[in-house]
Amino acid sequence: MTVNHQKRARISRPGLVALDFNQEFIVYMDMSSVGLIAMLCQADDRSLHPVTLTIRRLRTAHHPAHQRRARPRGGDQPRLRQVRWPGLLRRRGAQGHQDPGDPRHARQRAAPRRRRFFSSARGGSFQLTILHTNDVHARVEETSRDSGKCAGQDCYGGVARRATKIREIRATHDNVLLLDAGDQYQGTVWFSYFKGREVVRFMNLLGYDAMTIGNHEFDNGVDGLLDPLLKNINFPVVSANIKASKQLANNITGYFLPYRIINVGSERVGIVGYTTKETPVLSDPGKDLMFEDEIAALQPQVDKLTTLGVNKIIALGHSGFTVDKSIAQKVKGVDVVVGGHTNTFLYTGPQPSNDIPAGDYPFMVKSDYGSKVPVVQAYAFGKYLGYLNVTFDENGNVIKAVGNPILLDKSISEDPIVKAQVDEMKRELQNFSSKVIGKTIVYLNGTTYACRFQECNMGNLICDAAVYNNLRHPDDNQWNHVSMCIINGGGIRGPIDERSNNGTITLEELLSVLPFGGTFDLLEIKGSALKEAFEHSVYRHGQGTGELLQVSGIQVVYDLSQKSGSRVTSLKVLCTDCRVPIYVPLNMEKTYKVLLPSFLAGGGDGYHMLKGSSNNHSSGNLDIDVVSSYISRMGRVFPAVEGRVKFSAGTALQEYLSLISGLSVLLLYFIL
Repeated sequence: MTVNHQKRARISRPGLVALDFNQEFIVYMDMSSVGLIAMLCQADDRSLHPVTLTIRRLRTAHHPAHQRRARPRGGDQPRLRQVRWPGLLRRRGAQGHQDPGDPRHARQRAAPRRRRFFSSARGGSFQLTILHTNDVHARVEETSRDSGKCAGQDCYGGVARRATKIREIRATHDNVLLLDAGDQYQGTVWFSYFKGREVVRFMNLLGYDAMTIGNHEFDNGVDGLLDPLLKNINFPVVSANIKASKQLANNITGYFLPYRIINVGSERVGIVGYTTKETPVLSDPGKDLMFEDEIAALQPQVDKLTTLGVNKIIALGHSGFTVDKSIAQKVKGVDVVVGGHTNTFLYTGPQPSNDIPAGDYPFMVKSDYGSKVPVVQAYAFGKYLGYLNVTFDENGNVIKAVGNPILLDKSISEDPIVKAQVDEMKRELQNFSSKVIGKTIVYLNGTTYACRFQECNMGNLICDAAVYNNLRHPDDNQWNHVSMCIINGGGIRGPIDERSNNGTITLEELLSVLPFGGTFDLLEIKGSALKEAFEHSVYRHGQGTGELLQVSGIQVVYDLSQKSGSRVTSLKVLCTDCRVPIYVPLNMEKTYKVLLPSFLAGGGDGYHMLKGSSNNHSSGNLDIDVVSSYISRMGRVFPAVEGRVKFSAGTALQEYLSLISGLSVLLLYFIL
């Protein structure tokens, strides 16, 4: 049946029911499903009879990207093609749907049909292919091996290369889902300039089926999530543990849901979402959003899906690998966990690049209810495309789960149509991002492996720049009014390669390192609060979280064999009331001036002791201006790792484990 978008259409095909929900979308169901749908509709006081409805707003109805292939279950009765409506439960007036005839959509450009890899059979097993990404962080273009700016032949990822691999898999596999586990926002000049418009354009183009919300999606507040992203994407967003206050509910309700049911081949798959409950201390969601405990919020939503007869349930979330594993263990009914947030690289077999696996892919967790649940992440920055094949028995139990992340290297070509759109948007960035700041003659290591586990020279450079920016020489008794700087390792978002463009540092590259647009502020705090901050710095060291402090004007030694809260064995600070600066032990009762990002000054990353103990808080200059001015003044920079942050001999094993990732990266870098 051809639907005229300007007229009303009566659905009268035998054996089918059309349901009209608030005249915003339609669901077509065959009669075998009416018993289940009847229960749902009676709860909403809806009729089950065919209705006359207006559908002129649903322009994506005929677009191939939004259609599902339906396989006959036997018999001669024809079935209406199943259609997934992108506007499902979204407010009217949503924008951003692809034009139905747009030939540029990645799904329309399918490769020639080949033998299909998986299929499903009624009454037997069902095989599902899950493609997934997480923590892409605005890596629209291809990147270097360490996810910085790419120059030369050794390039990875990027949306155009990802589009090619997605298209290939969709052409050769049945029952494919493409999911994203959050943090598409923030990380390069693309987000700094486009503020999320680039995310909408390319996620729509690649045809994602669902995503969850990461903490960085709130970096520009709720409005920065709503207007660029939620109002314009044409696929569902899920998160079960985000609750809105009455003041915000009217604005945000309907743009994301706790779960969605997606028809995949002959089966229904439930996608239930979650977002880290630490979001209020990691980003800026405001006071009108509450983030509940993930497990407590997920269980009732999974129970609802089970009641609705859905026996294949994927938890799609952004809370980190530790929480992912807990969800797999404790939430009854979850079959697969697709996670993000901790940039965890899982892999089975010899590693394909310089990334060190944290475990096998998939990582199998035995649940408290006897099942084995596969847990996956795909590192970060779009370098890999997660690829998981799951086989379910007829009761929805996982009987097999295999796969590995696919390294998106130069062996995979970039989709020319997607690449053309990247180039089109990139032209808007040229004047904004091409300004040359200075040069580096050493590798500026701002990788996750380095800055979240140990001292990194990128952290040293940034903090040295902050101190330099605050040189005042106030009187004869002090060489300067402040000597110390701290920055959380999680605030450093990438490296700069001295072998790229002969070490030239552009504004674009520096924005990839410091993308958040914060300021370097000045606090006055007691020594005891500073000591508490350094204890917090390593309270969960080794998990890849962002609390570890990079410093200037400070020497700290940790003993990780001690219990949390008692791990700082030595803490010295550079004197200011002296003619020759030397390091002296921290005085717990003395008040010190410390430079730090506004994020930390506001209690971010759990540093509440800094916010609560400050006697004086002065806002400073933008971080990007502070560092770019320093590099420009120096001309060439060559920061070293100097022993500012150490781990004592009493924790040699822990120190080795924390350093091995970073050292391995650097060793491989210079060998290859």
